[in-house]
Amino acid sequence: MAAPRKLEAIHELHGTKPHDRAADISHVPAGRPRFPKDLDESLRPIFKRKARELSERRTITAGDADLIRLFCFAYERHERNAKLLREEGEVCEYVRLDSNGQPHVQVKKNIRHDIVTNAERQMAAILNQLGLTPVSKDRARPTRPADEEVQLDPMEQFLAGKAPAPTIVPFTPMKPPSTFEGDDETENHAEDAADEQA
Repeated sequence: MAAPRKLEAIHELHGTKPHDRAADISHVPAGRPRFPKDLDESLRPIFKRKARELSERRTITAGDADLIRLFCFAYERHERNAKLLREEGEVCEYVRLDSNGQPHVQVKKNIRHDIVTNAERQMAAILNQLGLTPVSKDRARPTRPADEEVQLDPMEQFLAGKAPAPTIVPFTPMKPPSTFEGDDETENHAEDAADEQA
């Protein structure tokens, strides 16, 4: 039988960490991705919109630039071909020449359909990786603020090679006692003897 699950307060009291649940905040610091140089003016609003959505969810990092860039290209490809697919229709007539060179009309699926479908798959996969889908939105952990340092306990700092400098306590010698217990007793006996003689 498995041991009962510890509460957060018990973990904090014992100085342990839970292994059965993820941390609430990611160790990756928040950041703002830079615009890729190959994005033209028509794709910049898409990049800005996705960056703003990630920023509102507090999950944006500087490393997300390439993934958002790929989303922009897939979005633009999808938009361009979907418009032409709607105009041409999903089924088109193609002219094919037989072995004698005679033309024959064939009805086939529009080749733009595959381009649009592949772009949709790519966009859905990228949105899933960025944590912008209903399924993945709860799995994406918020980033820690960029100016906040990760607090490690002293043992983790030592193991990471970032142990703090030891505090040097100056040496202060102890003063020697003026009298010892044995000396007090002999002085007291001498004083008692002097009193008796008087």
